[in-house]
Amino acid sequence: MQPGPDCSCRYADVGCDKMEQVMDMLSGKWKMRILFMVGAHGILRYNELRRLLGGVTHKVLSAQLKELAADGLIARHDYAQVPPRVDYTLTERGEALMAVFDAMQQYIHRYGVELPAASGSPA
Repeated sequence: MQPGPDCSCRYADVGCDKMEQVMDMLSGKWKMRILFMVGAHGILRYNELRRLLGGVTHKVLSAQLKELAADGLIARHDYAQVPPRVDYTLTERGEALMAVFDAMQQYIHRYGVELPAASGSPA
């Protein structure tokens, strides 16, 4: 997305390219769900997170967590103990994204989650 120099869209102050960078950090089937679960629960161990997500494979969850950590949204805390223990929390940057989920919560309160009937379909 490359708007022209005369762009007057609602996000012109930061630029569409920066908006796209943030969307890229959050893209993928599991990243938003991971952020939501960790943000909603505060601290989660790996297996707790995997159980809460349901249906995610070890390989995919590990990769998504590494990407979120590399982007500075999730913090991984390793504890030197036996058996090994790893916790995940949101970083300050990840916590700032919780406003997205707060807005979704307000949307649900206002509109519910039912989808409107498709236009042109019988009512």
